[in-house]
Amino acid sequence: MIKNDYMKEIENTLTLTNEEVRKDIVNGDIGEAKEKINKKLKALVGIDIGTIDIFSFSSIESFIGKETHYNAEKFIAFGSLMKLQGLISDKENNESAKIQYYEKSLEGFYKAYTEDDEINEKYLYEAAEVADELINYELSLDLDKKIFRIYELTNKLDRAEDTLFYILRKTHNDGSIILEGIKFYNRLKEKDYDELTEGNLPIEEVKDGILELERRLGL
Repeated sequence: MIKNDYMKEIENTLTLTNEEVRKDIVNGDIGEAKEKINKKLKALVGIDIGTIDIFSFSSIESFIGKETHYNAEKFIAFGSLMKLQGLISDKENNESAKIQYYEKSLEGFYKAYTEDDEINEKYLYEAAEVADELINYELSLDLDKKIFRIYELTNKLDRAEDTLFYILRKTHNDGSIILEGIKFYNRLKEKDYDELTEGNLPIEEVKDGILELERRLGL
């Protein structure tokens, strides 16, 4: 119960912050928007934007992980606030900063899911929105794999498939990736018709995907 109450408090704070920051951006109050994000970072996550700008997500993950309570909630807050910071960088036409913040946002949301797979699914959809912003950039293989998984979790199955074949091109048809792809299609075969249709990947395309991966494996 205490955890649920804390999560509701986090969600309410993030919703309000999101509304206020977006309003500031529209009004051209970029400095005010940045200050609000930094204030919430310190309050909800325990680190400031200066620290985030210096350290990799791996180091930030260690900082947050030192606490034993509410880690998933802190990573959700981190992901949401980094998404807003990325939006500001986009408005400032600072592409490198935008990519950096969106990458950390995606990492935060994904880490929250691995900490607690029962998190509110709306944050997975937020992660998918961030993935959409990153999909046209050259990312690490690790991030590509996380985007693939996020698209599957949010039933954006056509985008998951596109990401899978992008990874295969990138890795020159690495055998382990092909096997992961076959597992992906086998999971999709367990879904009902409507769910596959909503994900823009009908069963016929699922079957074709399996055949293509088996061909690449030489089966």
